[in-house]
Amino acid sequence: MFQTDRLKLKILNSKYAKDLEELFCKNHLVMKTTLKGRVFTAEEFKKILKEDFIQSKNNKVGFWCLTSIEEDKLIGISGLLKCNYLNKDNYEFGFILNEDNWGSGFATELGKFWLKYAKEEMNLTELLATVSPENNPSKKVLEKLKMECIDEIITKERGRRLIFRIKV
Repeated sequence: MFQTDRLKLKILNSKYAKDLEELFCKNHLVMKTTLKGRVFTAEEFKKILKEDFIQSKNNKVGFWCLTSIEEDKLIGISGLLKCNYLNKDNYEFGFILNEDNWGSGFATELGKFWLKYAKEEMNLTELLATVSPENNPSKKVLEKLKMECIDEIITKERGRRLIFRIKV
């Protein structure tokens, strides 16, 4: 488990299953600018839980469940994922927060955490992030982290995305 000043990043736990399903499969507001650009089907949700979430303390790549330090209640997810957007293997970090936590500074806090982690724990020289062109708040977070928008791509799974990069 990792933590920032105000957040804990925890491995997937069955006690978060209902809240994760609510976020991924029913929260149209949050999901419209993340991952698939829409809520997930039940099968897609099962697949992402199995394939992309941190299941063990030994895993470094995948999504972590986010809770506040004060409460053990799911407020979103964040993680580091492998990617190949620029015709080379790389890593991107990301975050999805319930709308109750928008504007709280959590996204910037998570970004700073992942930048430090990428450099100090994974010895990476750069880190990427992708964002929907319509997601202005997330773009502002990436710019605040001194990330530079370097490209725009269109993927079958995620649609149009801006690619931000920073040297770490």
